[in-house]
Amino acid sequence: MTAGPSAVENAKARLEQGRAEILARHRAGAGGQEVVRAISDLTDAVISELFRALCEGQEPPLSVVATGGYGRRELAPRSDVDLLALLPEKKDPAADAIAEKLHRALWDAGLEAGYAARTLEQCVELAREDHTIRTALLDGRLVAGDAQLFKGLERAIVTELEARRVEEFIADKLEEYNQRRKRYGGSVWLLEPHIKQGKGGLRDLQAALWIARVRHKISGLGEAGERGLLPAREITAARAARDLLWKFRNELHYATGRRDDRLTFDNQRRLAQALGYIDDPGGELGVEKLMRDAFIALLEIARASDALIDRCAVEDAPKPLIGRRAPKPQPIDAAFKIWNGRVTVNDKEVFARRPADMIRLYAVAETYGLPVYSYARDLLVQEVQRIGPQLATDKESHFEFWQMLVREGSDGSALQPLHELGVVGALFPEVARLRARAQHSLYHVYTVDTHTVFALMRMMRLRSGALDEEEPELTRVARSQQRPLVLMLGLLFHDLGKGLGPDHSARGAELVRAYAQRIGLDPADACDIEWLVAAHLRMSHISQRRDLEDAALIESFAREVETVDRLEMLYLLTYVDMASVSTENWTQWKGHLLQNLYEKTHATMLAEGLGVPVHAHSLEERRARLARLLAGGQAAEFVEVLPERYLAATRPDVAARHLKLWTVAKKTGFASELHRSASGETDLTLVADDRPGLLAIFTAALAANGIDILGAEVNSLDQGVALDTFVVRETGGGAPSEARWEAARTDLLRLLSGSDDPHRLVQKRLRRASWASSAAPSVETKVRVDDVSSAEMTILEVFTQDRPGLLHTIADALHRAGVSIEVARIATEGNRATDAFYLRDVSSARLPGSSGKISDPVRRTEVVQTVQSAIASLAGRG
Repeated sequence: MTAGPSAVENAKARLEQGRAEILARHRAGAGGQEVVRAISDLTDAVISELFRALCEGQEPPLSVVATGGYGRRELAPRSDVDLLALLPEKKDPAADAIAEKLHRALWDAGLEAGYAARTLEQCVELAREDHTIRTALLDGRLVAGDAQLFKGLERAIVTELEARRVEEFIADKLEEYNQRRKRYGGSVWLLEPHIKQGKGGLRDLQAALWIARVRHKISGLGEAGERGLLPAREITAARAARDLLWKFRNELHYATGRRDDRLTFDNQRRLAQALGYIDDPGGELGVEKLMRDAFIALLEIARASDALIDRCAVEDAPKPLIGRRAPKPQPIDAAFKIWNGRVTVNDKEVFARRPADMIRLYAVAETYGLPVYSYARDLLVQEVQRIGPQLATDKESHFEFWQMLVREGSDGSALQPLHELGVVGALFPEVARLRARAQHSLYHVYTVDTHTVFALMRMMRLRSGALDEEEPELTRVARSQQRPLVLMLGLLFHDLGKGLGPDHSARGAELVRAYAQRIGLDPADACDIEWLVAAHLRMSHISQRRDLEDAALIESFAREVETVDRLEMLYLLTYVDMASVSTENWTQWKGHLLQNLYEKTHATMLAEGLGVPVHAHSLEERRARLARLLAGGQAAEFVEVLPERYLAATRPDVAARHLKLWTVAKKTGFASELHRSASGETDLTLVADDRPGLLAIFTAALAANGIDILGAEVNSLDQGVALDTFVVRETGGGAPSEARWEAARTDLLRLLSGSDDPHRLVQKRLRRASWASSAAPSVETKVRVDDVSSAEMTILEVFTQDRPGLLHTIADALHRAGVSIEVARIATEGNRATDAFYLRDVSSARLPGSSGKISDPVRRTEVVQTVQSAIASLAGRG
């Protein structure tokens, strides 16, 4: 009973040849299911061949059972091969020996199998204790050996799942389902989704099918459709989605040579190239097309899984019989009723009679705080498929959608299911065109359509007062809007021009004009919606990249906006847009800058004439007011040396901290403070005697010690003192530790004393740290000059990939180029740095009558090239 060398070698050769043939089929374009079935069948053949060789014509009481994914015939190239050697209850030495030798033979043949040898009683006992083992046995399939022994296992597992244990099993599976989703991010919209374990992954669908199997004794998606548990369209979509995810998973395993089920940025590029996703010239990238398909597949599986679980685990759960009466429907109106605690339709013709009721279904469910019954949901999906394009011109449906958008007190919860079920896309083909449109960057976490829906939901929550504690001023402005529909439609269309050309704002404005004609919007409303879409990036751009103390800039922006009504709507739209990009994008720092721009522009617009730059107080009034608030000590002297920019932008409590630092710095030449705010942001204030290249020194010490700069406010005080504030974090996230900051402070003191060179320090530390090149999407470097926005300074804008030491590299390059940094606006969007520097030419600034602007085109080119060369050098070291 030994599998001789020839049997093992034959099995090994068959396995190698079969794997090569299957890989060739995959490379030729075979579908995901075709490949996983072929791998499973090949594995069956090899195991059966070895088993027969070991038995040598005998028929021992032993069953070789495939379990888990192998039992379901879903083996990917690097999947675990789970096998159970099912032994007889009465000890049989021959069966024991074959079971042991089969395991060894499989390894010798090159088949790594997870292997267990147990009796039927042992299997049942373990299944009772552990629902994961029970689940694996549910998928059991006979590969070789005693068929009668295997049937005994099947009967035992079915018996174990009698009524009471069915409910326990489903409860365990639901807990596992929810915990797994939470562990893997809880969202389809992840930059690097896990296509097996994440939301919408293959495990989601399998969990739903396990629950359906124990509840209704069905064996797969086909039977779920036949039994009416899911509509035919969703069965078809789920099958196609599963096949695509299997194909992606197969390629991941082949490409990496290991069990890798996560679409990391590296893997996304690998798959796009291997599976033939081609870049469109000037348009959608191949990797973006791949991720669009991936997101659609994940969405379809998440939707089908949730619907199947809802139906089998909740709606079809047994109800107690004692004292139970047949439930009576509770009427709501002519279209809807409440049945068993869920909102449903009165009859199957509701949506055919009035398509607008498809929107109203979820609005009513939101009002009553109840879920929608699966029958009503399935009916809605069928009707959307049936009437399709007609909704785009159905004015009654659009009016119902408008009503939902502006409904007082709504938190927007009805919007997401309407989007996921295709209603929003049917109403707005402009949205459907961008379904699951991915943007290959760290900044844009969500696809374009999902970002738009999340933004609308956030605006609805803002208007309902749900965000009052965290955003009181924005809530006040939002709740005072007299034309909320204009604001909501501006937000809906703000990104819909993406993919239509280089300027998506202008393209979006064109789409608004077409929509206004299609539906018949009020001309004045249409004009303001169009303006909002065209201008939707202006406030984020100005607040983060321009000097907000430039009165001419504020006045120019006020003229561009024209009305306070528009300003308020653009302020709200900008906040919601930024806050809905990702959970990390909206920060206290960005909020402060945006509010500052809004308040200054608002004050200017309310002044009697736009030619008078009016803010809350005159410069001297602000100095006196701050001196009174700070009170005592050297407050009066401190406020006299502060620049106007600081007086306008700094809160009194922050100024009080800065006063203490300034007092210390006057005596010692340097002072610093690392401060953690209640919001979780960490800011670092550095005060030192001003000198050329000081920003390069500050940033060198931080970069050399792994402290990233997310924002910066640079202030030159009178009497030759610099007071600079940075928003900081450790590389990889989190507030800098005390030890890290102390190390940076020590380096900083050495640099200020001249005992070390900042550029050499950064080069040495970055080289020692061996910074690995990131797998994240690359960012093209762009350096451009704006010589129009400021009358007195030249603005240099830098867009590039964020790297350790970047700000130091730019500041050092500008210092070497002979220009001084008067104002720095530092911002980070994912792994993209978007920095702006207000510069003076050191040499020309000394000339009588010169503003210090870099007026010579040749000189400007030299500065730009110096910065570009420095960034390229830094990138080369990375």
